[in-house]
Amino acid sequence: MNENDLRDETIDQEVDECAAMLPMKLLGKKWIAYIICGLLLNTKMFFSDFQSEILGIQGEKISARVLSEGLSLLEENEIVKREVLSDKIPVRVQYTLTKKGEDFSVIFAVLKGWGIKWGGIEQKKCRSFSCIHNSVAMIDLDKARELFQWHYNSK
Repeated sequence: MNENDLRDETIDQEVDECAAMLPMKLLGKKWIAYIICGLLLNTKMFFSDFQSEILGIQGEKISARVLSEGLSLLEENEIVKREVLSDKIPVRVQYTLTKKGEDFSVIFAVLKGWGIKWGGIEQKKCRSFSCIHNSVAMIDLDKARELFQWHYNSK
């Protein structure tokens, strides 16, 4: 192990101990935000639904391997629930968000508010059905800031 490996390991340990970095680390994985947004819009989806409805920024489709890895990661983190429907032939697997996963709607609403306020992006037509913009309402950052200021000033 060289010095750079040790430094990277320490950074990873620090990131793992930071509550704010946990969702960012997860959302930084390719396609994860699109998968969560698809479930926020549809509440229940089959594997094939993700492949037909999710489009990336350039209009690209998610590969089966990347989708499978993403769904497994979300399931391991208890964000997505996987249910095998064996009463149907062929057997199908249905995915839904857990309560933990549904809380991403608030995170995405804040991100949408930030994008509208600072990115100059109002209401645009997104290419992907499962885009954050289509999945959640916007939280007005100025009103949210006032709420936080009132909370901290009242202590």
